[in-house]
Amino acid sequence: MTRSRLAWTAALTLALVPAAVSAQATSELATFTQVISGTEVGIVWSRPSLRGREVIFGRQIPWGEVWTPGANAATTISFSKDVVLSGTPVPAGRYSVWLRVLEDEPWRLALHADTTLWHSAHPPIEDAVVHLGIERARTEDVQESLEWDLDRIRIDGADLVMHWGRDRVSLPLEVDPGIALATPAEEARAVLGDWLFDDSPSMPTREQIDRFTGGDSHNPTARYFEVMFGGERPRSIHIERDEDTGIVHFVDRLTEDAEAAFYSGEGEQPVVIYGQALLPRGGGAYAMAGTFGREVSAVNPRAAPIIEFEFDDEGRAIAFTIRSPNDDIQGTGARPGR
Repeated sequence: MTRSRLAWTAALTLALVPAAVSAQATSELATFTQVISGTEVGIVWSRPSLRGREVIFGRQIPWGEVWTPGANAATTISFSKDVVLSGTPVPAGRYSVWLRVLEDEPWRLALHADTTLWHSAHPPIEDAVVHLGIERARTEDVQESLEWDLDRIRIDGADLVMHWGRDRVSLPLEVDPGIALATPAEEARAVLGDWLFDDSPSMPTREQIDRFTGGDSHNPTARYFEVMFGGERPRSIHIERDEDTGIVHFVDRLTEDAEAAFYSGEGEQPVVIYGQALLPRGGGAYAMAGTFGREVSAVNPRAAPIIEFEFDDEGRAIAFTIRSPNDDIQGTGARPGR
Protein backbone atom coordinates (compact mmCIF):
# COMPACT_ATOMS: atom_id res chain seq x y z
CA MET A 1 0.00 0.00 0.00
CA THR A 2 1.42 3.40 -0.97
CA ARG A 3 2.14 6.09 1.61
CA SER A 4 -0.65 8.29 0.20
CA ARG A 5 -3.11 5.38 0.42
CA LEU A 6 -2.11 4.82 4.06
CA ALA A 7 -2.64 8.47 4.88
CA TRP A 8 -6.03 8.48 3.13
CA THR A 9 -7.14 5.34 5.03
CA ALA A 10 -6.07 6.81 8.39
CA ALA A 11 -7.91 10.04 7.68
CA LEU A 12 -11.07 8.17 6.70
CA THR A 13 -10.88 6.04 9.87
CA LEU A 14 -10.61 9.11 12.09
CA ALA A 15 -13.52 10.73 10.29
CA LEU A 16 -15.73 7.72 11.04
CA VAL A 17 -14.89 7.58 14.79
CA PRO A 18 -17.71 9.20 16.86
CA ALA A 19 -16.71 12.54 18.31
CA ALA A 20 -17.59 11.37 21.81
CA VAL A 21 -14.96 8.62 21.63
CA SER A 22 -12.19 11.11 20.92
CA ALA A 23 -13.55 13.22 23.81
CA GLN A 24 -13.13 10.37 26.29
CA ALA A 25 -10.22 12.13 27.99
CA THR A 26 -12.48 15.06 28.95
CA SER A 27 -15.11 12.84 30.63
CA GLU A 28 -13.13 10.08 32.25
CA LEU A 29 -14.68 6.81 33.37
CA ALA A 30 -15.51 6.50 37.08
CA THR A 31 -16.69 3.60 39.22
CA PHE A 32 -18.26 3.48 42.65
CA THR A 33 -18.93 0.39 44.78
CA GLN A 34 -20.50 0.20 48.21
CA VAL A 35 -21.60 -2.80 50.27
CA ILE A 36 -24.51 -2.25 52.66
CA SER A 37 -25.44 -5.20 54.89
CA GLY A 38 -24.32 -7.67 52.25
CA THR A 39 -25.90 -5.88 49.26
CA GLU A 40 -23.35 -4.52 46.78
CA VAL A 41 -24.28 -1.38 44.86
CA GLY A 42 -22.11 -0.46 41.87
CA ILE A 43 -22.25 2.61 39.63
CA VAL A 44 -20.23 3.16 36.42
CA TRP A 45 -20.32 6.51 34.66
CA SER A 46 -18.20 8.95 32.70
CA ARG A 47 -17.78 12.29 34.44
CA PRO A 48 -18.55 15.42 32.42
CA SER A 49 -17.35 18.70 33.95
CA LEU A 50 -18.79 22.20 33.90
CA ARG A 51 -15.65 23.76 32.39
CA GLY A 52 -16.92 27.29 32.86
CA ARG A 53 -20.56 26.58 32.04
CA GLU A 54 -22.94 27.98 34.63
CA VAL A 55 -26.20 26.60 33.23
CA ILE A 56 -26.48 22.97 32.12
CA PHE A 57 -30.12 22.01 32.44
CA GLY A 58 -32.42 23.94 30.14
CA ARG A 59 -29.48 24.83 27.90
CA GLN A 60 -26.90 22.10 27.12
CA ILE A 61 -29.49 19.55 28.24
CA PRO A 62 -32.89 20.89 27.12
CA TRP A 63 -35.95 20.63 29.35
CA GLY A 64 -37.84 17.44 28.58
CA GLU A 65 -34.68 15.64 27.44
CA VAL A 66 -34.16 11.99 28.43
CA TRP A 67 -30.50 12.10 29.48
CA THR A 68 -28.09 9.61 30.95
CA PRO A 69 -26.54 11.25 34.05
CA GLY A 70 -22.99 10.98 32.77
CA ALA A 71 -21.28 11.03 29.38
CA ASN A 72 -20.19 8.67 26.59
CA ALA A 73 -21.79 5.25 27.25
CA ALA A 74 -24.92 5.22 29.37
CA THR A 75 -24.41 5.33 33.11
CA THR A 76 -25.14 1.95 34.73
CA ILE A 77 -26.10 0.88 38.23
CA SER A 78 -26.09 -2.65 39.63
CA PHE A 79 -27.53 -4.32 42.71
CA SER A 80 -26.34 -7.73 43.91
CA LYS A 81 -29.66 -8.32 45.70
CA ASP A 82 -33.20 -7.02 45.40
CA VAL A 83 -33.55 -3.45 46.74
CA VAL A 84 -36.25 -0.81 47.13
CA LEU A 85 -35.59 2.54 45.46
CA SER A 86 -37.79 5.44 46.56
CA GLY A 87 -40.47 2.95 47.61
CA THR A 88 -40.31 0.97 44.33
CA PRO A 89 -38.99 -2.63 44.36
CA VAL A 90 -36.01 -3.15 42.03
CA PRO A 91 -34.88 -6.72 41.22
CA ALA A 92 -31.20 -7.56 41.52
CA GLY A 93 -29.36 -6.85 38.27
CA ARG A 94 -27.60 -4.20 36.19
CA TYR A 95 -29.42 -1.31 34.53
CA SER A 96 -28.69 1.75 32.43
CA VAL A 97 -29.76 4.99 34.13
CA TRP A 98 -31.75 7.80 32.51
CA LEU A 99 -33.28 11.04 33.71
CA ARG A 100 -35.99 13.12 32.11
CA VAL A 101 -35.15 16.66 33.21
CA LEU A 102 -38.12 18.99 33.63
CA GLU A 103 -38.16 22.66 34.54
CA ASP A 104 -41.22 22.92 36.79
CA GLU A 105 -42.04 19.29 37.63
CA PRO A 106 -40.28 16.45 39.42
CA TRP A 107 -37.66 14.78 37.25
CA ARG A 108 -38.20 11.17 36.18
CA LEU A 109 -35.58 8.50 36.89
CA ALA A 110 -35.61 5.39 34.70
CA LEU A 111 -33.68 2.13 34.99
CA HIS A 112 -33.50 0.34 31.62
CA ALA A 113 -32.62 -3.31 31.00
CA ASP A 114 -30.33 -2.48 28.05
CA THR A 115 -26.92 -1.52 29.48
CA THR A 116 -25.15 -1.22 26.10
CA LEU A 117 -26.76 2.04 24.97
CA TRP A 118 -24.75 5.13 24.01
CA HIS A 119 -25.55 8.38 25.80
CA SER A 120 -27.37 9.72 22.73
CA ALA A 121 -29.53 6.57 22.31
CA HIS A 122 -32.30 7.82 24.55
CA PRO A 123 -34.73 4.94 25.19
CA PRO A 124 -38.46 5.60 25.71
CA ILE A 125 -38.68 6.20 29.44
CA GLU A 126 -41.96 4.26 29.52
CA ASP A 127 -40.07 1.10 28.45
CA ALA A 128 -37.87 1.17 31.54
CA VAL A 129 -37.90 -1.60 34.14
CA VAL A 130 -38.40 1.10 36.78
CA HIS A 131 -39.35 4.74 36.41
CA LEU A 132 -40.25 7.05 39.26
CA GLY A 133 -40.39 10.70 40.25
CA ILE A 134 -37.42 12.40 41.85
CA GLU A 135 -37.20 15.90 43.34
CA ARG A 136 -34.49 18.24 42.05
CA ALA A 137 -32.77 20.41 44.63
CA ARG A 138 -30.50 23.43 44.17
CA THR A 139 -27.37 23.66 46.33
CA GLU A 140 -24.97 26.39 47.35
CA ASP A 141 -22.02 24.11 46.63
CA VAL A 142 -21.01 23.77 42.99
CA GLN A 143 -19.97 20.25 41.92
CA GLU A 144 -17.56 20.70 39.00
CA SER A 145 -17.52 17.08 37.73
CA LEU A 146 -20.70 15.00 37.81
CA GLU A 147 -20.74 12.92 40.98
CA TRP A 148 -22.62 9.79 42.00
CA ASP A 149 -22.52 8.76 45.64
CA LEU A 150 -24.31 6.90 48.42
CA ASP A 151 -24.86 9.18 51.39
CA ARG A 152 -26.19 8.71 54.94
CA ILE A 153 -25.39 5.00 54.88
CA ARG A 154 -27.39 2.97 57.37
CA ILE A 155 -27.75 -0.69 58.24
CA ASP A 156 -30.89 -0.86 56.08
CA GLY A 157 -29.99 1.49 53.24
CA ALA A 158 -28.64 4.85 52.15
CA ASP A 159 -29.46 7.86 49.97
CA LEU A 160 -28.54 7.50 46.28
CA VAL A 161 -27.26 10.92 45.18
CA MET A 162 -26.35 12.56 41.87
CA HIS A 163 -24.81 16.05 42.01
CA TRP A 164 -23.63 18.25 39.13
CA GLY A 165 -23.28 21.99 39.18
CA ARG A 166 -25.84 23.29 41.65
CA ASP A 167 -28.35 20.54 40.85
CA ARG A 168 -28.68 17.60 43.22
CA VAL A 169 -31.13 14.71 43.24
CA SER A 170 -31.43 12.13 46.01
CA LEU A 171 -33.44 8.92 46.35
CA PRO A 172 -33.85 6.69 49.42
CA LEU A 173 -32.38 3.22 48.83
CA GLU A 174 -33.49 0.35 51.07
CA VAL A 175 -31.63 -2.97 51.41
CA ASP A 176 -32.28 -6.11 53.43
CA PRO A 177 -30.38 -5.59 56.71
CA GLY A 178 -30.38 -9.32 57.43
CA ILE A 179 -32.35 -8.85 60.65
CA ALA A 180 -35.79 -7.43 61.42
CA LEU A 181 -35.56 -3.86 62.72
CA ALA A 182 -39.20 -2.96 63.35
CA THR A 183 -41.51 -4.52 65.92
CA PRO A 184 -45.25 -4.65 65.21
CA ALA A 185 -47.18 -2.28 67.48
CA GLU A 186 -49.25 -5.05 69.07
CA GLU A 187 -46.15 -7.10 69.93
CA ALA A 188 -44.24 -4.09 71.26
CA ARG A 189 -47.06 -2.92 73.49
CA ALA A 190 -46.34 -5.65 76.07
CA VAL A 191 -42.81 -4.40 76.80
CA LEU A 192 -43.25 -0.62 76.60
CA GLY A 193 -43.13 1.67 79.59
CA ASP A 194 -41.01 2.33 82.68
CA TRP A 195 -38.59 -0.19 84.16
CA LEU A 196 -36.02 -0.49 86.94
CA PHE A 197 -32.75 -1.69 85.42
CA ASP A 198 -29.70 -3.17 87.17
CA ASP A 199 -26.58 -3.60 85.05
CA SER A 200 -24.25 -4.43 87.98
CA PRO A 201 -23.31 -7.89 86.58
CA SER A 202 -21.64 -6.29 83.55
CA MET A 203 -19.86 -3.44 85.34
CA PRO A 204 -16.05 -3.70 85.67
CA THR A 205 -14.29 -2.58 88.84
CA ARG A 206 -12.50 0.74 89.10
CA GLU A 207 -9.23 -1.17 89.37
CA GLN A 208 -9.91 -2.89 86.04
CA ILE A 209 -10.64 0.44 84.37
CA ASP A 210 -7.48 2.00 85.81
CA ARG A 211 -5.40 -0.88 84.47
CA PHE A 212 -6.99 -0.50 81.04
CA THR A 213 -6.62 3.30 80.86
CA GLY A 214 -3.33 3.58 82.74
CA GLY A 215 -5.06 5.74 85.34
CA ASP A 216 -5.55 8.56 82.78
CA SER A 217 -8.79 10.30 83.76
CA HIS A 218 -8.87 12.07 80.36
CA ASN A 219 -9.03 8.77 78.50
CA PRO A 220 -12.45 8.43 76.73
CA THR A 221 -13.05 5.04 78.36
CA ALA A 222 -12.27 6.52 81.77
CA ARG A 223 -14.72 9.37 81.11
CA TYR A 224 -17.37 6.85 80.08
CA PHE A 225 -17.08 4.73 83.20
CA GLU A 226 -16.78 7.71 85.51
CA VAL A 227 -20.32 8.59 84.46
CA MET A 228 -21.46 4.97 84.71
CA PHE A 229 -19.97 4.54 88.20
CA GLY A 230 -21.92 7.59 89.35
CA GLY A 231 -25.31 6.07 88.55
CA GLU A 232 -27.45 4.26 91.09
CA ARG A 233 -28.55 0.65 90.67
CA PRO A 234 -31.25 -0.23 89.94
CA ARG A 235 -32.14 2.89 87.93
CA SER A 236 -35.12 4.03 85.91
CA ILE A 237 -35.10 3.36 82.17
CA HIS A 238 -37.86 3.59 79.59
CA ILE A 239 -38.76 1.38 76.62
CA GLU A 240 -40.61 3.13 73.80
CA ARG A 241 -41.56 2.53 70.18
CA ASP A 242 -41.04 4.99 67.32
CA GLU A 243 -44.37 5.09 65.49
CA ASP A 244 -42.75 6.13 62.19
CA THR A 245 -40.07 3.43 62.01
CA GLY A 246 -41.54 0.74 64.29
CA ILE A 247 -38.19 0.51 66.11
CA VAL A 248 -38.30 -0.16 69.85
CA HIS A 249 -35.82 1.99 71.80
CA PHE A 250 -34.21 1.09 75.14
CA VAL A 251 -33.86 4.57 76.64
CA ASP A 252 -31.22 4.58 79.37
CA ARG A 253 -30.23 8.16 80.19
CA LEU A 254 -27.18 7.11 82.19
CA THR A 255 -25.71 5.13 79.30
CA GLU A 256 -26.49 7.97 76.89
CA ASP A 257 -24.69 10.44 79.17
CA ALA A 258 -21.71 8.06 79.39
CA GLU A 259 -21.60 7.73 75.57
CA ALA A 260 -21.70 11.51 75.26
CA ALA A 261 -18.79 11.80 77.71
CA PHE A 262 -16.82 9.23 75.72
CA TYR A 263 -17.22 11.04 72.37
CA SER A 264 -16.93 14.61 73.67
CA GLY A 265 -13.56 16.28 74.14
CA GLU A 266 -12.38 17.86 77.36
CA GLY A 267 -14.49 20.91 78.15
CA GLU A 268 -16.98 20.26 75.33
CA GLN A 269 -20.71 20.17 75.90
CA PRO A 270 -21.75 16.49 75.59
CA VAL A 271 -24.16 15.72 72.76
CA VAL A 272 -26.40 12.69 73.18
CA ILE A 273 -26.78 11.00 69.78
CA TYR A 274 -26.02 7.39 70.70
CA GLY A 275 -28.55 4.95 72.08
CA GLN A 276 -29.85 1.39 72.02
CA ALA A 277 -32.63 -0.39 70.17
CA LEU A 278 -34.36 -3.73 70.67
CA LEU A 279 -34.71 -5.80 67.48
CA PRO A 280 -37.35 -8.57 67.57
CA ARG A 281 -36.09 -12.15 67.55
CA GLY A 282 -39.35 -13.90 68.43
CA GLY A 283 -40.69 -15.52 71.59
CA GLY A 284 -40.31 -12.39 73.72
CA ALA A 285 -36.59 -12.03 72.90
CA TYR A 286 -34.86 -9.02 71.34
CA ALA A 287 -31.32 -8.38 70.10
CA MET A 288 -29.76 -5.21 71.50
CA ALA A 289 -28.33 -2.90 68.83
CA GLY A 290 -26.59 0.45 68.79
CA THR A 291 -28.33 3.52 67.40
CA PHE A 292 -26.99 6.76 66.04
CA GLY A 293 -29.43 9.63 65.78
CA ARG A 294 -32.29 7.18 66.49
CA GLU A 295 -31.31 5.02 63.50
CA VAL A 296 -29.97 1.49 63.97
CA SER A 297 -26.28 1.82 63.20
CA ALA A 298 -24.65 -1.41 64.34
CA VAL A 299 -25.76 -4.95 65.12
CA ASN A 300 -24.23 -8.37 64.75
CA PRO A 301 -27.01 -10.97 65.13
CA ARG A 302 -24.48 -13.59 66.27
CA ALA A 303 -22.73 -11.37 68.82
CA ALA A 304 -25.44 -9.01 70.07
CA PRO A 305 -26.66 -9.27 73.68
CA ILE A 306 -30.16 -10.74 73.93
CA ILE A 307 -32.83 -9.33 76.20
CA GLU A 308 -35.47 -11.90 77.22
CA PHE A 309 -38.77 -10.78 78.75
CA GLU A 310 -40.99 -12.63 81.21
CA PHE A 311 -44.75 -12.11 80.96
CA ASP A 312 -47.68 -12.33 83.36
CA ASP A 313 -50.89 -14.23 82.66
CA GLU A 314 -52.30 -11.23 80.78
CA GLY A 315 -49.33 -11.10 78.41
CA ARG A 316 -47.70 -7.98 79.94
CA ALA A 317 -43.93 -8.07 80.37
CA ILE A 318 -42.99 -7.90 84.06
CA ALA A 319 -39.25 -8.69 84.08
CA PHE A 320 -36.30 -9.11 81.73
CA THR A 321 -32.79 -10.55 81.66
CA ILE A 322 -29.96 -9.43 79.37
CA ARG A 323 -27.53 -12.18 78.39
CA SER A 324 -24.28 -12.15 76.43
CA PRO A 325 -23.70 -14.54 73.48
CA ASN A 326 -21.93 -16.75 76.07
CA ASP A 327 -25.13 -16.76 78.14
CA ASP A 328 -23.59 -14.63 80.91
CA ILE A 329 -26.11 -12.36 82.67
CA GLN A 330 -25.34 -8.69 81.91
CA GLY A 331 -28.35 -7.07 83.52
CA THR A 332 -31.87 -7.52 84.84
CA GLY A 333 -35.01 -5.44 84.92
CA ALA A 334 -38.40 -5.36 86.63
CA ARG A 335 -41.50 -3.21 86.53
CA PRO A 336 -41.53 -0.56 89.29
CA GLY A 337 -43.43 -1.72 92.36
CA ARG A 338 -42.95 -5.42 91.73
